[in-house]
Amino acid sequence: MPVLFCVVRRIILRETIILFFALFLAATAVSSSAQSFTTLATFDQTNGWVPGALTLGSDGNFYGTTADGGNLSYCGGDGCGTIFKVTPSGVLTSLYSFTGVEGLSPEPLVQGSDGNFYGTTPCSSVGGADRRSLPQRKFGSAKSLAVHDASFCYGFGNVFRISPSGTFVLLHAFNGNDGSFPFGALILGSDGNFYGTTALGGAYNFGTVYKMTPSGAVTTLHSFTGVDGNGPQGGLVQASDGNFYGTAGWGGANNDEGTVFKITPSGTFTSLHSFNAKDGQEPNGNLIQAADGNFYGTTYLGGANNNCNPETACGTVFKMTPNGTVTTFHDFSGTDGANPNAGLVQGSDGSFYGTTTWFYNGGPGTVFRLTPTGILSTLHYACSENNCADGVVPAGPLAQGPGGLLYGSTQSGGNVDGKGDGYGTIFSTSASSAAYQFVPIEPCRLFDTRWGNPIPGGTAVLYAFAGCGDLSSATAYSFNVTVVPRGHLGYLTIWPFGENQPIVSLLNSPDGRVKATAAIIAAGQGLYQNVLNFYASNTTDVILDLNGYFTAPGSQTLQFYPLTPCRIIDTRNGQDQGTLQAGVERDYAVTGKCGLPGTAQAYSFNVTAIPARGGLDYLTVWPQGLQLPIVSTLNDDTGTVVANAAIVPAGNNQTIAFYPHNNNTDLVLDVNGYFAPPGSGGNSLYTVPPCRIYDSRNNNGQPFTGERTVPVAGNPCVPPSAAAAYVFNATVVPSGRLPYLTLWGAGEQEPPVSTLNAYDGFITSNMAIVANGSGSIDADAVQGSTQLILDIAGYFAP
Repeated sequence: MPVLFCVVRRIILRETIILFFALFLAATAVSSSAQSFTTLATFDQTNGWVPGALTLGSDGNFYGTTADGGNLSYCGGDGCGTIFKVTPSGVLTSLYSFTGVEGLSPEPLVQGSDGNFYGTTPCSSVGGADRRSLPQRKFGSAKSLAVHDASFCYGFGNVFRISPSGTFVLLHAFNGNDGSFPFGALILGSDGNFYGTTALGGAYNFGTVYKMTPSGAVTTLHSFTGVDGNGPQGGLVQASDGNFYGTAGWGGANNDEGTVFKITPSGTFTSLHSFNAKDGQEPNGNLIQAADGNFYGTTYLGGANNNCNPETACGTVFKMTPNGTVTTFHDFSGTDGANPNAGLVQGSDGSFYGTTTWFYNGGPGTVFRLTPTGILSTLHYACSENNCADGVVPAGPLAQGPGGLLYGSTQSGGNVDGKGDGYGTIFSTSASSAAYQFVPIEPCRLFDTRWGNPIPGGTAVLYAFAGCGDLSSATAYSFNVTVVPRGHLGYLTIWPFGENQPIVSLLNSPDGRVKATAAIIAAGQGLYQNVLNFYASNTTDVILDLNGYFTAPGSQTLQFYPLTPCRIIDTRNGQDQGTLQAGVERDYAVTGKCGLPGTAQAYSFNVTAIPARGGLDYLTVWPQGLQLPIVSTLNDDTGTVVANAAIVPAGNNQTIAFYPHNNNTDLVLDVNGYFAPPGSGGNSLYTVPPCRIYDSRNNNGQPFTGERTVPVAGNPCVPPSAAAAYVFNATVVPSGRLPYLTLWGAGEQEPPVSTLNAYDGFITSNMAIVANGSGSIDADAVQGSTQLILDIAGYFAP
């Protein structure tokens, strides 16, 4: 792509985006989940158009630039760009409008030690040679990037200073020999000077690295040759060793795919890595040095997934050691975002946060989180509301502000005219999961693949569901998941649309038996709130029953109150009305038992069936007073002892109904908590990307018998120490017969309950809500030896 003008790399045509999404929304059911994403301000062209990265000032406000807009008398009526201030609450103030003479399309700002802000403009409307006469270079791969006509961009680029109140001073005009097109933001070095890059110019016209004093004296430190890089755009980062590290989007030893380099403050240059497309291509953003001492960055293209539009590869997040060893940290697939054009920020929680310019089949961008273990979750899909009122294309990096919130901008969109086709937005989003509360519903079957197509083995598939009432506000679901394998089933995993496949399992059926497990699974975001990913190692049918959902706190939502696990019912030996009879409903009132109050509106149970001779097709548990629903709570076709967790809404007079389908069975019912209106001691759900928090098989670990303490707080899966209870999927891999496993909060006396049973020695899983005991939990493998795996899906906290 020829260089036609200075903003060619980063501004996406609004008309193209709005036309696409008008068609997209017309063909897609629009829903919106409650989330922590907030649109703070919308640009109206006169105060800016196409905002870029934000810089947190020492006064607690953010400062930034727009590539267009401002005084519309200049740059062909589009304006030449602005400098603005925005408060954390979204009060937007214009500080300066460019005219073109002093520069146009300003880049992001950096605050100097004097309190002023410093920045660059890639070109100006006067001086130098016509930029159209330069050798052809491409700046960014999005082929629709454009705003200004080429005739406005002549000069080689400038450096400026502006005070927080808007006093503007031009410091330096590049002349081509010392660089041109300074796209990358400046960085303030530890020596008090500023350092930056230019995308063109220098001795070979492939760009430069330069140093500038606060008064504007520029020294060229390095001219790129093409072999060591070409067209750096992302700026620099000064590392703990005092050296500067950066990327060049093109050049290098492998077909012009881009490079990573190091340069000392005195100009000693070292090439560290040349990308090869498989490990990334076009690293346009800046690097960061993370708390682990390694560097992290993004590539716009390249990686393992060749299924993205408009390009064939979706881009990557990479990790690099200080000596230049690069590994791929994440390959974007399209459904979790595509084509990141900016760098990352490491949040105070240790996770990495960033943006992508596209997702799925051309949608305009995402905001994402990557945990330190590499698990990606999509925090927000751009244009997820009607008419793109929340913005289009969050192409810049994020900034963490006061209170831990993350702030960013979108290049277009916003609700300036009531139609969602504004001129860009400023937004905030939480760096941690939002608090959600429970809404119980009548148990309901969402889907059953036995009447359609099973999930094919070795394949990840998407399922969108509908029904069971209005779920448009759901942020997480409480399911009962049943598998009906077509043979051996190694494992099944379910996760929300927009996250990469986690290294966890939901349940296993190595002998092909019908099995069920409870699960709390986060919803997707925006338009994809009701879309889940399913992966089955072997072909299986799946049945999904819903008993409630979590959403933002409201007048009808419930908090969770954990209890010391306690046995409510045990019909063995003629107790509690004795054995349940096949095909006959049995009702039990639970109020007052194990401390359950009359205010409880749903219960967190562990239900265990001990069938008479032969199997039990299924057992259903539901609120008494309602008609027997077409759902199941557990299945036991082999006739062994089977347990399953269940969140069950309260029935008439807090009574619960039980129905064994085809066989008599004894029943054991344990409770570990309840849901009631918000009050003292109540907790909300915080979802986390599904993550393996413990595996006793690691490092050749041996099976254990008896009690074992498992530390949880401080784990890379990021559950906080303040959690009241954890939501686990617990899996045992027994060495033989395992009568039962019990999980409970560390430091408490072991309760006389069970979490799961594996009398037959098979791999067995169950959801377990376990209280936090000073950051740890205890496990007891009773009268058997087993390995234990714990996957976390969320936690409850105040």
